[in-house]
Amino acid sequence: MTDENIEDPEHSAISRRRLVKYAGVGATLAAASPLVGGGSAWAEDSDDRNHGKPGSGRRVWRAGDHHVHSEYSGSFDTSKNPPVFQKGADAVYPIVTNAIMAKHFGLTWAMCTDHGGPTHSKVNLEQAYPDLLRSRELVPEVLQFWGMEFDAPALDHHTLMIPHHRDEAQQLFELESRFAKHDAFPADPGRDTEAKMVEFLKAAKDMGR
Repeated sequence: MTDENIEDPEHSAISRRRLVKYAGVGATLAAASPLVGGGSAWAEDSDDRNHGKPGSGRRVWRAGDHHVHSEYSGSFDTSKNPPVFQKGADAVYPIVTNAIMAKHFGLTWAMCTDHGGPTHSKVNLEQAYPDLLRSRELVPEVLQFWGMEFDAPALDHHTLMIPHHRDEAQQLFELESRFAKHDAFPADPGRDTEAKMVEFLKAAKDMGR
């Protein structure tokens, strides 16, 4: 391996920041362009020999992404009580920008999976979810699911996908606020136990859709 093959972390970070600089403007312009447009959340396939259409009763493969971060994968200032959320620490794009790019690159579905932190369940419910609803209106061609990168008790984080239904926001809020091991403030070591994980699995299983 030569030095040319080694990525310079500092240069990479600078490049990302330059891209991020125009993210908000790009999302606004794209939302006003034909790239967004109207129509069904399910794209009509031009070749029905290989792809079933909605309502045809045929199962089809549809390209999507089950783990997408937005600006709501942020950070928390825990020197204040309650902690103050700051957007854009780990990911910087608005939810609608992610949806626009998903459509642009041919995806028909995507899922918001921002990761948590102290009181993140409230951020998800009060800030991120309304943005998801607006994104669904602006980019109806992409089926947009609600979920998160769940910091599971006694384990690492996992993708938690909530079924698309009327109470999806409240369902995720309940699971995150009760069981996500980093959501409690002050921190609660009892959240990070096998017993809490079992309790979470039972609660999730018993939830209606």
